[in-house]
Amino acid sequence: MPPKKKMCKAVIFDMDGLMFDTEKIYSRAWAYAGEKIGYKIDDEFLNPLRGANRKMCVEYFRERLGSSFDYEYARRIRSEYVQKYLEKEGIPCKPGLYELMNFLKEKNFKIALATSTFKKEAERYLHMADVYKYFDVLVYGDMVARGKPHPDIYLKASEYINESPGNCFVLEDSCNGVLSAASAGCRVIMVPDEVEPDYEISCLLYKKCNSLNDVIECIKAEFIC
Repeated sequence: MPPKKKMCKAVIFDMDGLMFDTEKIYSRAWAYAGEKIGYKIDDEFLNPLRGANRKMCVEYFRERLGSSFDYEYARRIRSEYVQKYLEKEGIPCKPGLYELMNFLKEKNFKIALATSTFKKEAERYLHMADVYKYFDVLVYGDMVARGKPHPDIYLKASEYINESPGNCFVLEDSCNGVLSAASAGCRVIMVPDEVEPDYEISCLLYKKCNSLNDVIECIKAEFIC
């Protein structure tokens, strides 16, 4: 008899860079904010922060740019840029997002969200893209004491969805997100966005996919669904 395939109970999504192609917008917005206040904030500066929690971002900015750097003021400029862009252009969804969501629903997977973005902003994005309805559980960055790369957000998401972390498959695009999910004991499928995984991150992955469409094929091949 052929070997049994692994049972998949739930899939937990990251949001920015994984579901939505927003990291590039954030990069342009931070560069704009930096120009406004006299600092160079480019991709090289931002890459270590992809997927990271707010506290880590504040500490990083002040370590690199000085303890007097007004992070909240700079972030307001960045947020205004992002808001104007999205109002004009809409939320840019990653290819395969709707196909993957529909596939998971059709196959009766539990679906959760675990994003570093705070609730108000995240829910606005989810409704703009009309994907809020797909989720059984939503966990936002302001619902945990320690954000990514700490495991808290994925532990909470698996708890809320009533599955052990080992039965949850996490979709992540960032290295900080991978560290968070792996530390929680989840199986991580990475779909890299702005930064490719190094050897250390690659060793933590269950799979690496090039797109959300590839995730569908990965799940079909690897798990009973």
